[in-house]
Amino acid sequence: MDKFCLVVALFFLCSCFDKKKSVDEKYRCDEAMITRKCPQVSSTLFLPRTYPAQAIYLGFSDDEVHKSFLDELILSVKNLKNRPKVNLLIPRVEDDKAYKYLQKYYENAFSFLNFIPTSSESTVWAQDFFEILINPKTGITQIVDLPYAGREGENIPTSVALFCKKELIEQREFNEENMPSNGDYGGNVEALSTGVVIIGNNLTEETYKILRQKTSQEIIDINVHWLETGHVDELITTLPHHENASDCEQSLLVASPKLALELVNHQDNKQDSFASDFIPYYDDFDTWPDRSFCLLKKNSTKEECKELFKANLIYQASIEKSISTIQEAFQKKHQCQLKVISFPQLFVPLKKMSEYLSLEDRAVALNPNSVNNIFFFPHLFLAKQEFLPFQQAVKNALDEFPYDVHYANSKFVHELNGGIHCATNISYGCHP
Repeated sequence: MDKFCLVVALFFLCSCFDKKKSVDEKYRCDEAMITRKCPQVSSTLFLPRTYPAQAIYLGFSDDEVHKSFLDELILSVKNLKNRPKVNLLIPRVEDDKAYKYLQKYYENAFSFLNFIPTSSESTVWAQDFFEILINPKTGITQIVDLPYAGREGENIPTSVALFCKKELIEQREFNEENMPSNGDYGGNVEALSTGVVIIGNNLTEETYKILRQKTSQEIIDINVHWLETGHVDELITTLPHHENASDCEQSLLVASPKLALELVNHQDNKQDSFASDFIPYYDDFDTWPDRSFCLLKKNSTKEECKELFKANLIYQASIEKSISTIQEAFQKKHQCQLKVISFPQLFVPLKKMSEYLSLEDRAVALNPNSVNNIFFFPHLFLAKQEFLPFQQAVKNALDEFPYDVHYANSKFVHELNGGIHCATNISYGCHP
C-alpha cells in the first residue's frame, strides 16, 4: 500500500512539473504576469498601446548608435516590476559581434532577455517582418508572416515562430507579377484601439484579405503612397493617457508639416545657423539644399524653400483627411473622438514636381520622426530633434503625460529613412 501511494505521489509530482514546463514554454518570448483582461470579442485582435507590453522584439546591429539605443531600452525594462520579455533578433552575419557585445547581459538580472538567431543578414527593421495577433479567449499570440520577398529578413518570422513556439500564419508565394512593395510591411498595420486598425492605401489585396479574415476590428486605410517608405507609423500613432486606458482615453499623435512651418516662421531672427549631424537620405540628388537651409527663417523666401513648403502644405491637407477618417471610425466604434497632438514634421519629396501627393513624390522625413516612437508603460521613446524649436514643441506637448520620456539618438535609422519604431516590434498582452 505504501509503495502504491509512493507511485501515485510521484505521478502527480511529475504531472505538476510537466504542467509547469508547458506554462513556461507558452511564455518563452512573452511576459506571463499580464493582469489586464482581454476584450470580450470572438475574433483574434491586434492589441493597441492601451494594453501592457508582454514582449519587445528588437533588431540587432553592430552600429554604435544603435547599440546605445538597445542598451537604454534594455535597462529601462530591467527596472520595471512586470518586465516584458525582450527578444533580440540576431543577424547571421553578426553572430560573433552580437555574442561579444551581449555577454554583459548573461547575468540573472537580465533573464528577461532572449537572443534569437536568424538566417537573415539584417534584422534592424523588426517592426516590418511580422504582425502579432492575440486570441482573447486564450491570451496566446500568433505570428502573422508579412511578405518580405527577395529582401533581407524574409525568413525572420519563421525563426521567431520556431524559437518562441508560436503558430505562424503564412502567406502564399509571390511572383514578379504580384510582388508586394513596402506597403505590406508591419509599419503599415497599426492598431489604434480594440475596434480600429489603420493600414496604408498601398497595402496589397492579398495581405488585406489575411488581416480581414483574422480580426473583427474595423480596418481603414489612409493615404501614405506619397512617402518613400509609405507606412502609417510615419504619420499617426496613439498615446494612452494613463496605464490601462480605455479606447477613448488616448490621444492621436500626428506628424504636422503645418506646425513645423509655423515654428520655422516664428523663430527668433537672430538664429542664423543650424548644423546637423545627419546625412540626408537623398544624397544623390541636388534638387534641394542641405538640411539646415530651409529650417532657418532667413531662407524661407528662397525659391527652393518656398517650393518645399508648398509641398508640405499639400501633405498637411492629406494628413488632415486621414485624421477625419480615423475620428469617424472612433465615433462609430467607440462613440468618442480623440484629442489630436501635433508633432512638427517636414517631408522632402524626391524632386520638384508640378503636382505633389503622388507615388512619384517618394517623400522622406527631413527631421527625425517623433510620431515614429515606442511606448510601453511607463516609458516613451522618441527621436531627439536637432532643431531646437522642434524639440521644445515636442517636449511641451508631452509635459502633461505621466511617462518617463527618453529622447533617443536616431541617427542610424534616420539616415536609412526609418525611425526607432521601425526597429522595434511590441506585442501587447491580456489574459482571458
